Amino acid sequence: MALTISSFAGIPEDKPDSKSEQNFSTSKVFYYISESTSEGQFRNITNWTEGNSSGHTCGLGDNKPCQITANDINDLASKLSGRSNAQVLLITDTNRE
Repeated sequence: MALTISSFAGIPEDKPDSKSEQNFSTSKVFYYISESTSEGQFRNITNWTEGNSSGHTCGLGDNKPCQITANDINDLASKLSGRSNAQVLLITDTNRE
């Protein structure tokens, strides 16, 4: 009856760790695509689009949100819900100034 060194020494076998696969980040970046700065528009999820940094520039100009990270559109809606424009600017990853 032979024991392998890995099983005896407690060295993990080369099996995928299901826990680490479940912890894989699924965060997405959403970009503010509206030109509106009217109160309440920053929290309106129809003014945001999911994407990557190519094709999206924050630019300069009015004080507007640029991008925010969320798990999905529902998470984005939850983060923005009930916030004033000033409050949205405080939670976004980057802003246009």
